[in-house]
Parts: sequence; structure tokens; C-alpha cells
Amino acid sequence: MERSPTMERTGASRSLWMATADPPVFAPLSADAHARVCVVGAGIAGLSTAYRLAKAGVDVVVLDESDLHGGQTARTTGHLCDALDDRWFELEQLHGVEGARLAAHSHAVAIDTIERICRDEEIECGFARCDGYLVRGEGDNRLGLLDHEYEAAVRAGLDVERVPAPPGAMACFGDALLFKHQARFHSLDYLSGLARAVVRNGGRIHTGTRVDTIDGGANAGATAANGARVQCEHVVVATNVPFNDRLAIHAKQAAYRTYVVALRLDPGAVPDALLWDTLDPYHYVRIAHARNGTWLIVGGEDRKTGQDEAPLVRYEVLESWARAHFPMALDV
Repeated sequence: MERSPTMERTGASRSLWMATADPPVFAPLSADAHARVCVVGAGIAGLSTAYRLAKAGVDVVVLDESDLHGGQTARTTGHLCDALDDRWFELEQLHGVEGARLAAHSHAVAIDTIERICRDEEIECGFARCDGYLVRGEGDNRLGLLDHEYEAAVRAGLDVERVPAPPGAMACFGDALLFKHQARFHSLDYLSGLARAVVRNGGRIHTGTRVDTIDGGANAGATAANGARVQCEHVVVATNVPFNDRLAIHAKQAAYRTYVVALRLDPGAVPDALLWDTLDPYHYVRIAHARNGTWLIVGGEDRKTGQDEAPLVRYEVLESWARAHFPMALDV
């Protein structure tokens, strides 16, 4: 997915971020099958698609080459937000006011949908609404940046305010934009609940099934590496990077790695909010309430994948940044 705190910040420690319960286990596809729709990819995009189809009574099959928690959805710090890392004034320049409004609406609807599914399917994944704060990064001398972003965000229809500073321990960042009605969740717990809901509503899921070939048209279907095939009317490719057309998307993408550290906190020491700064690469912060305590999750230091000669240094830099801004943080 794109570099966005909304879903795809990679690198969160598996020892902290593992699911609180074992995920459901699904058998590989071992024989030919039929469905109206075949979804390739069992991350949040694929399972969300399958869930909506299954709820509408559509016969759907989901295939994934890994297990349920093996893809990019497992590597996120769980920010659900409409404060994008591509600034709203830049998005407006590219796509106009109406294009920006459409993007803002789509993000709001996505968060609302996750909240509704959690409620309807009784998924316990730590979903909670919280405020989000965009702050100026240290050394970012672009004059009027927050003003421009505020004006563009308002034109896009977002519920945003100028505030003197975030609350509590985050006040050290100073002048900020407050984005209301953001959210956080535990992606793996949500994914497990979503998969169970897909099956309850008649969908089928096969993990451990690598899809090699996709066909469209009248003979639509997906063929696995073992030769088993799902014959269908429609195929949805919901993998991290589309593999069925190796030119249209790959040539436009650059893969980035982001780094994350978790520092233990005393409960209540830092407001339960999201925070991002305006640097590039930028820092992003949230609070996580895990079974083993309260944690300050701090990410950033993004580098192009394969081009970072000192990856372990990034964790040290992040820890130093975290301790400079949150001196109450405890052990890593």
C-alpha cells in the first residue's frame, strides 16, 4: 500500500503487536472450485471486499499465499485517519477541491465502516475513536504550512481546528491542527474477526494458496501454483502490490521501509491520541493498550527498501527522538 499512517506503517514488533488470540486457520485450495467472485489477498482490503460481498449474498472465495496474518496488514501501527501524509493542499492542487473532498469522504467512510463492522460482528480489536494532531516538525521552516493545510482540509470537508498545542504530554510540540474523529485499532485482531464474519456469512477462505495466473473475460478465474483453479465471473486482486499487471503499477511504485519502537508508559502518562509531524520522513505516534501494559508507539525514519545501509541505527534515532519529546517513557 502507499506510504500512509492510515494503514501501512511497517515494522511494529511482533512480540508486542501479535494478535491477542490465535487467528482462524484455513486449508489451502486443493481442488477446483467455483464462485461468483474470487478475491486474491486476505489482508484488510481483500477480507473487507469479501465481507461486503458475503453479506450481500454473493458467493465469494478468498485466496492468499500466506497465513491470515502473513501480509502487510500485520505490519501496521493501526492509525485510522483522514489526516494524510500527502498534504491536503497538495492533493487539492493535483485533483481540485472536488477530488480532495472525495478522498476525504472515502477515508471517513472507511473508518465508519470498520467501526460498524466491529459493532455488528462483535469484534474485539481495541477500536477506539481519538483525536489526531498534526504538528510542525523540528527544522521544518515552511512558512504558513499549517495554515495552508488547515484551509485545504476545511475545503475538503474535514472536521479540523487550529489549536495552540496538543493536550498533556504532547503540548511540547506547540501549534497544531486537531483532526477530530480519528481512530486506532489492533489490525490482527480485527482481521481475525473479519475472517470469521466472512465465513459466517457463507464465504470461503483458503490460505497457503499462491495464485500464479489470473484470467479475465468470459473464462475468468484464478489458478494456484498447485494447479487448482477457482472459476468465477469476477476476480478482485487485493494483494499489497498487484501482480497481474507487472507494468501499470510496478513502474509507478517505490517500496519504503519504516521503523517503529515501543516504549512502556505508566497508564495516563500520555494522552490517548494520534500525532504526526510535517517532516519527510515524518514521525508518527500513538498509544497502544496491550495485554502486557501501556505503550508509546513511535515510528518514522522511512527509507527506500534495500537502500538503507544502517537499519539498526534507525531504531536508536527513533528512541532518542521519543525520549527527547516524551521523557516520561520507560523501557523499550
